[in-house]
This record gives sequence, C-alpha cells and structure tokens, in this order.
Amino acid sequence: MMIGQPGWAAYAMPRSLQRALNGLFVASLVLTLAVVMGSGAPVSGRDASIVAALSVLLAATYTVGFVGPARRAGSRRREVPVPSVGTARVNPGRALRWLGTMTVVWACLMAFSAGFSWLGFPLFALYVQLLPLRLAIPAVALGTAVVVTAKEAQAGGLEVSQVAGPVLGALIATLTVLGYQSLHRESQARQALIHELVVTRDALADSQREAGRLAERQRLAREIHDTVAQGLSSVIMLLRSTDAVLPPDASLARERAAQAIEVATANLDECRRFLYELSPPPLDETPLPEALRRLVDRSASDGLGTAFHLHGEPYPLGAESDVALLRLTQEALANVRGHAHAATCVVSLCYLDGRVTLDVFDDGKGFDPELPPQDSRSGFGLHGMRQRIEGLGGALTVESAIGEGTAVAASLPMPLGGTS
Repeated sequence: MMIGQPGWAAYAMPRSLQRALNGLFVASLVLTLAVVMGSGAPVSGRDASIVAALSVLLAATYTVGFVGPARRAGSRRREVPVPSVGTARVNPGRALRWLGTMTVVWACLMAFSAGFSWLGFPLFALYVQLLPLRLAIPAVALGTAVVVTAKEAQAGGLEVSQVAGPVLGALIATLTVLGYQSLHRESQARQALIHELVVTRDALADSQREAGRLAERQRLAREIHDTVAQGLSSVIMLLRSTDAVLPPDASLARERAAQAIEVATANLDECRRFLYELSPPPLDETPLPEALRRLVDRSASDGLGTAFHLHGEPYPLGAESDVALLRLTQEALANVRGHAHAATCVVSLCYLDGRVTLDVFDDGKGFDPELPPQDSRSGFGLHGMRQRIEGLGGALTVESAIGEGTAVAASLPMPLGGTS
C-alpha cells in the first residue's frame, strides 16, 4: 500500500487543529526525550533502550491516525465521514482503539519518567476532539490520574502542586479544544450562509436573465407575426386573386404568379416555423411531465398508438430546459407522423441522479442516419434541436436503421441547486 495520504483522524478535524496538535506532539516528544535521556538524565542503560523503543512505537501509532494508505477512487474515504466539528464524531470504537493504544504506550513511558507528562496535553486534546464528551471527559480524567500517579512515584510523595498542575493543564487543554470547536462551528455556519446567499443571488440573476430572454423572444415573435407573416399572407392572397382577372391567353403570367405563390408560401412556412420556435409553450401552469403526456395523447391517431412513461421524481429544470425538451418531443412526433409510418411511438421521461433524459422511440420504417434527410426541413429541425440541447450542456443522439425504427435520446444535466 502506498503511504502518504491523509489518515482517518485527519478527516475528523480541521487542518489548523491538525497542525497545532502535530506540532505540540512532536515538540513535546523531542524535548522530553532530550531531557529524560540526555547527559545526567535519570533514564540510562537498558531502560534508555526501552524508552527509545516505546517512543518510536508511540510516534508510529500517532502517525497512523494522520497518515494512512491511499484510497481508491475515494471509496475508503467515505467509510469515515467528515464530521462537523463539535457535532458529529468519528466512530467511537475506532477512536477508542487508536487513542487507547497511544494511552497505554504513554503510560508505559510514564512508568520510566514523569517527564513524559508533557505528552498528555496533545493526548487530552485528541480525546476531546475525537470522542463524545461522555467518553472524552473520563479519558481526560484517567490521563490526569496517570500523570499525578507518576509524579507521586517519582517524588516519593504527593504535594498540592503535583495535583494542581496536571489538573490545570488538563482543564486548559479541554477548554481550548472546546472553544476552538465553538469558533469553528460558527465559522462553518457563516460560510454556509455566505454560500447560500451567493447561490441564491446567482439563481436570481439567472432567473432574471431567463425572464428577459423569454420576454425578448415573445416581442420578436409578435413583431414578426404582425409584419412579415401578415405581409406574406397578404401577398399570397393578392397573387391568388390575380388568376381571376388575367385574360385566358395569359399563361405566362399565370405561371409566374404560381411560382410567386409557391415562393411566398414556402417563406411563410419558414416564418411560421420561426415563430413556433420563438413562442414559448404553455408551461407556466403545467409541469413538464404533464405537458408531455398531453402532447403524446394528442399525437395519437388511427394508425399510430402513443404512450408516455415517467420515471423518477420530477424536479424543476428551468424554463429553457422545459421548452427544449417539449420542442424536441414535438419535432420527433411530427417526424414520426410524417415519415416513419409507425404503429407505435413511446416517449419516456426519466429523472436520474444528476441528469434528465428524454427518449422517443418508434417502430417505423427507420432510415440510415449516415444519409442526408430527404425532407430538408425535418433535418433542419433535428439539427436545430441538437444545437439547443447542446447549448444547455446536454447531448442529443439519433439511432435508426432501415426497417428497425428510430430512437431519439436527449440528456440534460440537473440545474445548479436542483435536488434529486
């Protein structure tokens, strides 16, 4: 296993507290060893070797909690969830085993010299940080008793200072960590509030931009309808009325008038298609699944049976995404009615984790997707829908084969702030 990734204990506390505890532990262990095993120190000879071995064991045990094996794809990291400081804790059994091992090794060192009592401060802080208070307080009391007992054995008696010092140190360590937890919780709550405000502000800005886009699209649709579309309709009516007043031998004039009517009609159709794309569908009071269900039901005819299936729990996608999926369904159903010669068409809307998918399948004659479409306008419709879906961060695929039907599949990501 590769070593060097953060261990489980590192995920249970903020980095600033980790650094402080690591620095305090290393400094306490190094200084204590220098005092206990230095020249003229009370520990020497064979005891010094045992103390050195126990110190290495203590340092290795401490390191295990903060430096652990690498995790694969983050799966093992999820075994120990990151708690909110002072509220959720790591698994007490795991913390007790780790802290219990260090406490036993530390108590063995205390049997050789009471100078190792300095290591009690980082241990007491770990008790309070990693254990529930109902376990942390007894653990701190037990550690304090170990220090007092070691000092009594070394001094050959018990004085007030030998009790007051360890008790005061344990109290300071406990209150320091509890105070840090309180400040950290307040900081986390403030950061969460700021994040929520930023998300709300961005959502409001997106909503305002969306409303502006829809309003502008409606304005353009009205302007085009009242000017270009009405003008082309008038031109067609005037051209058709000329046929009644032309003399019988004016064949060339009738031919040119028919050509003009054909061109004007084609342009009017394109203009209506453009208006159709600009005008938003009636989704203000109708959820997307219900609007699709009604559309599918209306598309049924004598030769075509339709069905609509909804999977998952619906959630808001935004007006633009709703419009895109509804338009795509309209375009696909129009192609099925006009070209597929299908007996059945099934529309499925699926709300998945993080994505929404729309599938339109028919059992018609199908086509070869590699060949250009015979109807240029239907090809343009699918091309436009592909651009619209991709513009929203989604994907559109069309699968078909001659004699095997056609499947149109669209996928859109869940909007920011949506819930699955």
